[in-house]
Amino acid sequence: MKHNNQAPSPPERLTANSEPREFLYGVHSIFATIQGEGIYAGMPAIFVRLAGCNLQCPACDTVYTSSQRMSIPTIIESIEALKSVAKLIVISGGEPFRQPIGALCYELIQKRWVVQIETNGSLFQPGPWPHVAIVCSPKTGKVNSKLQPFINAYKYVAAENDISDDDGLPTIALGHPAAPRLARPHADFKGPVYLQPLDEQDEVKNLRNLDAVVESCLKFGHILCIQIHKIVKVP
Repeated sequence: MKHNNQAPSPPERLTANSEPREFLYGVHSIFATIQGEGIYAGMPAIFVRLAGCNLQCPACDTVYTSSQRMSIPTIIESIEALKSVAKLIVISGGEPFRQPIGALCYELIQKRWVVQIETNGSLFQPGPWPHVAIVCSPKTGKVNSKLQPFINAYKYVAAENDISDDDGLPTIALGHPAAPRLARPHADFKGPVYLQPLDEQDEVKNLRNLDAVVESCLKFGHILCIQIHKIVKVP
């Protein structure tokens, strides 16, 4: 498997006197696709992939470092220029909460888009989170306590040898260290928990990971998550 060498980036926040609509977000890419994972799997979607991540997961297969700086109006213009039928906007990364995405999400909601965020759960920024679908895929041993009340679903990526016998969830994710083990759903969480096999870009290893994940889902009741976008070969 190719090792992720993209360096971590520190969080960015609005200053006291800054105008949210003038903030220049680091954006890797904006594209139309099929959402391949989680609660909206199978739906046409427009991805706003933000640049930079506060972590460096060795097995991460997403390119997110290169970027251009874009304001909220420019991001919305780019979305509308795609002329997609999609009603779903997925803000991913990298790590979206590394940047002050609250103002961006608010404007997208005002324009009647459904907004989903994919996050590793380690950071928090203020925003209209009761009106956004937040899917947390933990990579460390703790999920930010301020974010927890707004999480709609947890998604775990698992390799064959990393699945715990206790609850069927992985002890680490994408090779990133997690102490004492990978964070679990918070105590009062009642939403869905997805389990996804790690893509190691090796057919034999991938089949073993899939078999282990299916077994865990059947034993513990997790929801099997397959990366549909890879199967149908869209971005």
